[in-house]
Amino acid sequence: MNRGVALSIALSSAVALAAACGGDGSSPSNPSPSVVGGTQSPTDPSLTAPTLQAPAVGEAVKDLQPELQIGNASGGSGTRTYTYELALDTAFQQVAVDESGIQEGLGGVTKWVVTESLAADTKYYWRVRASTSSGAGPYSEISEFRVREAFISNRQTGDIVVFDPLSSGSSVGIVMGGEFISGGGWQAKSNADCVRYQVPTLNDGVIEFQTTNVRSPNFFPGKRMLVSMWDPTKGEYTTNPFRMHLQKLDKSTARFDDVRLRWISRGQEANTGRSFYDFEADIVYSWRIEWGDFPGINSQHVKVFLDGSEILNRHYDAVYHPKTHWVELGNCEREETLEEAIWSNVRIGSR
Repeated sequence: MNRGVALSIALSSAVALAAACGGDGSSPSNPSPSVVGGTQSPTDPSLTAPTLQAPAVGEAVKDLQPELQIGNASGGSGTRTYTYELALDTAFQQVAVDESGIQEGLGGVTKWVVTESLAADTKYYWRVRASTSSGAGPYSEISEFRVREAFISNRQTGDIVVFDPLSSGSSVGIVMGGEFISGGGWQAKSNADCVRYQVPTLNDGVIEFQTTNVRSPNFFPGKRMLVSMWDPTKGEYTTNPFRMHLQKLDKSTARFDDVRLRWISRGQEANTGRSFYDFEADIVYSWRIEWGDFPGINSQHVKVFLDGSEILNRHYDAVYHPKTHWVELGNCEREETLEEAIWSNVRIGSR
């Protein structure tokens, strides 16, 4: 398989996801409730399970040591403490962090900051149980979150105007078709589906998002869009003087590259593409598009990053300054959205 670019971050996602698919057939949320830290301990049937509140299911967190919040348990005899477990698999056979004796917080909520640095671009499963002097209660339901890529965390980013995890079955944008996926994300079911965000004019901007269920070749042949942006006050998309799209092409029917960027600013067009990657449906791909002024570069530039590697760049002379600025996952008007792809963790802002 031709990779072309060594994306170790993406490969680590595949390992984590493969591990997550394992299991021994038992119920992962409540293995033997009498086992704590590998030793037998009494149980307290009067204790309830805590509820996991944050991060949201499937959310991508920025910190390598994120804060995990629960709704407190009830019942038990005496002071309640909590045990947090983080693992790479749903059976909790690959435990990454296991911390006990965490004191219960006030106001019905307990917060705990992970005491060890987690791995970037890795999915973690977590659960919590309460204990008292009389024994331990049941585990909570299992939730999951992903630690964002190190290259995103280390970049300077200005004001974020859109943050949309797409993990709670809804969006802050306008949803036109598609469906929300259990475990996090919005999936396009046809090439006319999209999610649309209206944002302020961003002369120096950035778009970040993640995709899964992207493969080579496409589920349906032809050229399809991962993301697009344009000014609807300037006419239809195909003739608009302010527009951009990042395409995932299908070389079996479209004689272009695997990924193509088209950038038009005040009618000035720039195109670039790259053929280098065999996409796999079970890998989480992290995309970042930056545009505007860059230090040491005379003209304005647009750059595309995939899993931390800069894969495309192009200069342009006319300022990208749309009066009304739409950003879309896919593209409804052109009906070229990448079918079956799943988008999550969208961030749009200034650089």
